[in-house]
Amino acid sequence: MAEDEIIKKHTKAAYKAWRDPEKDWKHKLKEILLEVLIIVFAVSVSIWLHNWSESIKDRNEEKEFLKGLKGDVQADLKEMNSDMAVLRKGFLAVRYFEQVSAGQALNKDSLAKNFWIFFSQAQINPRIGRYEALKASGRFDIITNKKLQYDIIDLYQKNFPEIFRLNAFMNSWITDKVDPYISDYISFDDKGVTNAQMLLRKSKMRFLLLQCEGISNSAEAYSRGISEGNEIIREIDKELQ
Repeated sequence: MAEDEIIKKHTKAAYKAWRDPEKDWKHKLKEILLEVLIIVFAVSVSIWLHNWSESIKDRNEEKEFLKGLKGDVQADLKEMNSDMAVLRKGFLAVRYFEQVSAGQALNKDSLAKNFWIFFSQAQINPRIGRYEALKASGRFDIITNKKLQYDIIDLYQKNFPEIFRLNAFMNSWITDKVDPYISDYISFDDKGVTNAQMLLRKSKMRFLLLQCEGISNSAEAYSRGISEGNEIIREIDKELQ
């Protein structure tokens, strides 16, 4: 019998007992109290069953979310590790050109090996759909492990935005500042660049190179994101055991 039907039935019984002229007030009170107890018990059981059912539903949804998120984070980790390796290689390229700008003789092979840094763009495309869907639903509380919940939010709300911001700064710096300056002064012949050493030793170019050291900040942001992602994978594995 549905909860509302039980309440309706026993409320009527209590009212009937109260209106019964053949019973004294003590007998009426006992019957009314009995009907009230039945109603309270029925409602309590109904609430408990509802909460139990919702709890099972939440646990199932939590597991499905964590399984999917694990795959998302694993794919993001693969991309972040690759990007971080390129950024660290780029930082070494910047440091080499700084050494040339400070007086070290330019090596043509090293120039060819490292010149790519002036035309590179750092990008990251995290798989955020699953996270954003749960966030929009307002149901983060289905993640019972609060540390895991915090780490997930931290990755998507702090680490990824920080990587985006630092990448955007360096991309803009190279595209808007470094590349135009190089294009204004660089010279070529049929064998390639003819004035690279002179260009690298210009005061403004030395300043531009100094700012390019910010690539290391991007690499460190990736490193923090990778550490957070690996911790999330470990915690998810424990939850899914």
